[in-house]
Amino acid sequence: MMLEHGNARRRVAGTGLASSRTRFERRAAAARRRPRLVAGVLAALMLGAGLLVWVGWFSSVLTASRVEVHGVSAGASAQVRAVARVPLGGPLMRVDTDAVAQRLIAGKAWSAVTVGRGLPDTVVITVTPRVAVLAVRNPRGEVDVVDRDGVAFRTVGSAPDGVPLVSSGSAQVTKAGVEAALGALGSLDPSLRADVSGVSVSTADQVSFTVKAKGEKRKTVVWGGAADGKRKADLVKILLPEPGSTIDVSVPSSPVTR
Repeated sequence: MMLEHGNARRRVAGTGLASSRTRFERRAAAARRRPRLVAGVLAALMLGAGLLVWVGWFSSVLTASRVEVHGVSAGASAQVRAVARVPLGGPLMRVDTDAVAQRLIAGKAWSAVTVGRGLPDTVVITVTPRVAVLAVRNPRGEVDVVDRDGVAFRTVGSAPDGVPLVSSGSAQVTKAGVEAALGALGSLDPSLRADVSGVSVSTADQVSFTVKAKGEKRKTVVWGGAADGKRKADLVKILLPEPGSTIDVSVPSSPVTR
């Protein structure tokens, strides 16, 4: 009986050793295969990357063949294309989108510009046109059209319809004068802003303008400097129905009608 138990223990021990040896051999084989597997994956990745580079930058598979413009009318999109000067006919990925964007930004007609690629063959341009809020006569006698950020983005012979023309007691309206006029118009209630005309800026950058009162009568508003815009705008709205042809809110603590 003891002999049988001893033999059984030896068989179990032998089986355990064989199992351990098998596991060791499997781990060793896996360790030997791992470098080859890693090398194969790296080679596949490099091949794929090389193929993508070739397709995108050197082959004729993705050829830049058209320009798509968003943010403007069909008529204005022709102007965008003319300024952008996108090079067509070559690989799409080699189109310098930053250079295209810089050409558009330098044109000043658009307040925001983005340029991207649309597979398989399109350069996509999205622009936000500037909106004229003031017209300022320049020293050459022409009129510079200015947006709400104070950027003069177009020069014309006369002020566009509905855009107030700013005049000055000096030869030229200063940048501070333009900013003061923009601040005044921006503070007004939209219903009043639409009726503003005759904007003038003094040599001290003090603003005045006329606005439509009851009926067709117009009143002169002496606005003053750029400070206290909201308070001045509220006073103009309150005093507009009052008698008189002039509203002076240049000192908002002491408004005057006369």
